[in-house]
Amino acid sequence: MSQLVSIAVLIASLALLWSGWKRVEFSSFLTTVLSVLELLGLGIAVFSLGWWGVVVLASVNVLAVLIWSVVLASRVETKLVYADIQANESKETVKGLAQRLARQNELKVLGPVQRAELIRVLADRNRSVAEIEEMAVPIGMLKTIHSAPLAWLAESFDAILRGAGEPASKARETAETVHGTAVNAAATFKEIVDALVAFYTDEVPEQLAA
Repeated sequence: MSQLVSIAVLIASLALLWSGWKRVEFSSFLTTVLSVLELLGLGIAVFSLGWWGVVVLASVNVLAVLIWSVVLASRVETKLVYADIQANESKETVKGLAQRLARQNELKVLGPVQRAELIRVLADRNRSVAEIEEMAVPIGMLKTIHSAPLAWLAESFDAILRGAGEPASKARETAETVHGTAVNAAATFKEIVDALVAFYTDEVPEQLAA
């Protein structure tokens, strides 16, 4: 009976960690101590159950990976379906675009959901598949370097390109200009991008208008 209780407690603890209700955090000394104690407790629980502990640990983790894979695929699919409708392209064409972007080293750090979100945002702004492919890597690089919100950055970058009258093929050069301006200016990256959007489009962001 006690073994069943221990197994149930171990399963519940792992489920809480996977669901996000409990998190391993190291943001402060206190949270670090608590996280280490929690992990230590899980280790002791697995050890005390012997092979049953190993079986439970492996089973819960495999099940969690399978469920998360389904959820992840669903999120990506939803964004890509929306993108192919907006871009007036076939589902296979947009999926092919997503696969090509996934092979770009500069975009691997984004992950499949963020890459799909990038495609969705640009398609929503009436960019073709070819244009999205030209713009994705420069936007991804700016997002990685400056830790900017992806949707905001994609929309702003698109506005700068259009306002400057530049084609999507000039996306890399435009991104270098934006990056260089942000690095050398006494302002944040977001302030620089908002200022460029305002300059090229006459659309003043709320924070600049205030």
